[in-house]
Amino acid sequence: MTAFVVVHYCSTRETVACVETIRTLDGAHHIVIVDNASPDGSGALLARQYAGAEDVTVLLNGENAGFARGNNLGLRKARETLCAEFAVVLNPDVTILQRDFSERIRAIYARTQFDLLGPDILSAFTGIHQNPKRLQGYTLEQVRQKLAYVRRSQNPILMLLSSGEKNDPVLWRMVLRRNRARQNIDTDRVWENVVLHGSCVVFSEKFLNRLPEPFYPGTFMYFEMEILDWLCRQCGAVTVYDPSVKVLHQQHAATRVAFRSIVSRSRFVACCLEDSLCAAERLMGGESGEDDEDAAGCAVPT
Repeated sequence: MTAFVVVHYCSTRETVACVETIRTLDGAHHIVIVDNASPDGSGALLARQYAGAEDVTVLLNGENAGFARGNNLGLRKARETLCAEFAVVLNPDVTILQRDFSERIRAIYARTQFDLLGPDILSAFTGIHQNPKRLQGYTLEQVRQKLAYVRRSQNPILMLLSSGEKNDPVLWRMVLRRNRARQNIDTDRVWENVVLHGSCVVFSEKFLNRLPEPFYPGTFMYFEMEILDWLCRQCGAVTVYDPSVKVLHQQHAATRVAFRSIVSRSRFVACCLEDSLCAAERLMGGESGEDDEDAAGCAVPT
């Protein structure tokens, strides 16, 4: 059986569309919706809508725990209660494009014994294939360099200029495509031990038995997969990208709902990314502690 974990925050239309697409897939499956304390009451609405469904469970989180801890809650449910062979974490704005999705996963596992699997993720906004994110994982020094860059980018003038680019869909699409092209990653071939994109990632049962809550809880949003890649490298886990499995990604659904202003959204992203990079720096430098349970300064406004 394949479990699907979908973290929900206000974007009801996207979540329902995602769930209903999964329900049409071949094979045995169960969907776990984790509502991250949506202030519009949509979590309770989803709980009522799927109250009689045997293939859907709705978990109402008492707080907005962010990406990592929200998904960890759903993954623990998939492992402990559902005994899933595979658990797929996907954003509510992701559409699975193949009815035999689970069978394809099973076939890839038979060949590779993967711990994590990343599909071909096509961005509907840019046309970019988002997996793999990187061919090599971050080093501690690279994390520190990125952290310094993010802090500089929060200069009000730079933030305004960046927001201006994002306000123009054509210009922003060109910027993203240019940046991706510079990476020169062949997305048509299989890769192993690369950094995967977090909008859709498959966990094997054997990996979840080793690490039941795989996402590092010291983050709220952003940089989760880079940290998870580092953790996987520490324990010798096998990550695989295979383009024979395909999904479509409509980007930024939850943040579009929470923020109508591009400037406010940009500030939120920069704030969360800075906190996540600080958490990564502490973890990779051996300084992590209980304080990393909460990523400060990133709360979505209610």
